[in-house]
Amino acid sequence: MYRITVTGRVQGVGFRPFIYRLATSMGLRGYVKNVGDGTVEIVVDGSAERFVERMRREKPPMAVIERVVVEEFRPAEEFSGFSIIESGGKSGLFSLPPPDFAVCERCLKEVFDPANRRHLYPFTTCTDCGQRFSVSFRLPFDRENTTMSAFPLCEDCRREYDDPGDRRYYAQSIACPNCGPRYSLHPHGAEGVEAIRLAARILDEGGIVAVKGIGGYHIACLTDDGVVERLRKLLKRPQQPFAVMVRDLGAAGRYAHIGDLERAELESYVRPIVVLRKKKELHQVAPHLDTVGIMLPYTALHAILFSFLEADALVMTSANLPGEPMAIEWPDIECDAVLHHNLRIHNRVDDSVVKVVNGRRMIIRRSRGFVPTPIPVGVEGEAIALGAELYNSVAVLKDGKAIPSQYIGNTSNFRTFSEFFKRAVDFWIEYLDVKPEYVVRDLHPLYNTSSYADELAGKMDAEVVSVQHHLAHALSVMAERGIDEAVAIAVDGAGFGADGTIWGGEVLHVNANEGVFERVARMERIKLLGGDLSTAYPLRTLFSIIYEHTGSWELLEGYSKYLRENESFELMEMQFRRNLNVAPASSAGRYMDAISAMLEVCFERTYEGEPAMKVESVARRGEQIYEPEIGESFEPSTFSFDGRELGKGHVRVLEFGSVFVDSLERYRAGEDRGVVAWRLIDYLAMCFAEVVRDFDLPVVLSGGVAFNTHFSRSLAERVDYLTNELVPAGDNGISLGQIYALKSLEVLG
Repeated sequence: MYRITVTGRVQGVGFRPFIYRLATSMGLRGYVKNVGDGTVEIVVDGSAERFVERMRREKPPMAVIERVVVEEFRPAEEFSGFSIIESGGKSGLFSLPPPDFAVCERCLKEVFDPANRRHLYPFTTCTDCGQRFSVSFRLPFDRENTTMSAFPLCEDCRREYDDPGDRRYYAQSIACPNCGPRYSLHPHGAEGVEAIRLAARILDEGGIVAVKGIGGYHIACLTDDGVVERLRKLLKRPQQPFAVMVRDLGAAGRYAHIGDLERAELESYVRPIVVLRKKKELHQVAPHLDTVGIMLPYTALHAILFSFLEADALVMTSANLPGEPMAIEWPDIECDAVLHHNLRIHNRVDDSVVKVVNGRRMIIRRSRGFVPTPIPVGVEGEAIALGAELYNSVAVLKDGKAIPSQYIGNTSNFRTFSEFFKRAVDFWIEYLDVKPEYVVRDLHPLYNTSSYADELAGKMDAEVVSVQHHLAHALSVMAERGIDEAVAIAVDGAGFGADGTIWGGEVLHVNANEGVFERVARMERIKLLGGDLSTAYPLRTLFSIIYEHTGSWELLEGYSKYLRENESFELMEMQFRRNLNVAPASSAGRYMDAISAMLEVCFERTYEGEPAMKVESVARRGEQIYEPEIGESFEPSTFSFDGRELGKGHVRVLEFGSVFVDSLERYRAGEDRGVVAWRLIDYLAMCFAEVVRDFDLPVVLSGGVAFNTHFSRSLAERVDYLTNELVPAGDNGISLGQIYALKSLEVLG
């Protein structure tokens, strides 16, 4: 006989019943069982080679086979047939559920079959699809440990659940109209299919409907300008782009340009929001952008809703005010109707967002469909990392793997911090049964997450470890790739630097074996007038750059019409000269903001990343007329991973002041806005490439600016680099880098 050990995503995806059916069809004797840590053990008495060949070829669609080991085996007993036996092995990650999967084609076929008992039932799922993480509140991932336990199975569902030959064998989210959750429409009183039918009619008539889904409530409406304008007032989001759910791929193609990689993402089991280049202008949906976020229906509910709709597309955005967590109980937004169900959502899970940048799939927001997939990092011990302030996620270290949480959001917002972040930390610690030896936090002393790290460490009797923000960005890529030494380009808006200043445009030489990093280069510092006020109003940043390099604001004559009330260039000049409430920052994000003000595309940031996104939308390739201007500064340059200064040295400075002055003069003289934008973005990439060429090391790129198509393409034309693929390059991926920092601190034994 042979023992076959299979490792990968082989639990919670119908893998064991598949093995049972395969072995039975081949007339084999033996057994299959879960044995731990994402591993299944199979014993067969026939040809192992042929069995493995068919297993790989015919496996369930959601199963991922990473490793197969075959060895001869002499069991202590004879087998009369083939069976699925009780799981055994170590506890912990072995029972971690897969992510929430999009509804499969076989379930949809049943949903639209009038003869099927699940006809038009919105909670139709099987082992290939449906809720997983969102309904799970305890491990192992059995029905009694999910919110589905509130719905006892009827006889028909129980028969499917207990039958190894059925594709719903041991499917924890199994349900039907007789025993499962139901939808109803408030305040109209309709239930079941009629509730969905009436909601569709309200939407077609221009109404706004809150829809409870897998991970929380969406707000849905038509994409027509008038309806969306009303929605913007309700949600207090004057400019932030909304995601659009379309009926099918054909409809998606009428709204946006879709490449092969983008099509694959749209149709994947994750069904994320995919950022696509617009084909059809959607003025109110994505104002002043050349892209729009598109997603396909990912639940049976969505498919049923579209079957009743005349419209081919709906705005489908989270039902919360800016900065607040996605609603899972009842939305606070006034709308025309609420389509809700009686299944409790235990874990908030936003829609994931991806974008194809320079031929690579990059995750912008990692949540539904990705969580709780673990990432091997080769770090021993147990720990929890609390991530960044914005775009927050946390990550847990256990059994040599990092398990990043779902997207949490802006932890400077009280509700997000208290209702989501704190609960998420408690949930993940209890869920994975970890006893953290270390609580890892950002180096910034004033973040809510930083102060909470101290509180949590005291409660857990753990040690606090601080990791500099941009080092964590770099380490997040290195963790994904298993790299111990690299030269990193870290480009984002702002992070607390190891020298006490604000960083945001850095080249770091990172050595994870020694726990040391060197600040090789930084961008020229910009005086941020009013600190965060400059972030909100990019004209302040442009003023600072121009005044620094000309001693005057003469070039900005005419821009005064964009100033806020009670604001003037004279006041900015006084603030600049006297250093009143001024924060110097080496920031790629603020560099992008200044371009947006120069080119008159954004003068007030109403959502994160707005100025840079609008600049990306107007930029178009032209001729590069500048050469890199790189100076040098003697300053603190070498630091330990926990932020201690180890020495001073020469740091190269990427200078851009004179380039900005010249670009402003050219723009005001009538040069094409798009070319000026591209040239400045390309110049930044050119300067970074000039510095990293000096290293015979892997180059890694991370930080929010990595999502900029023009920057990433310009950099790739000059150097080969690696960037994030498993977690976001932005702050949503910081927690993975924080976990990887523990590898080199010699604190985990």
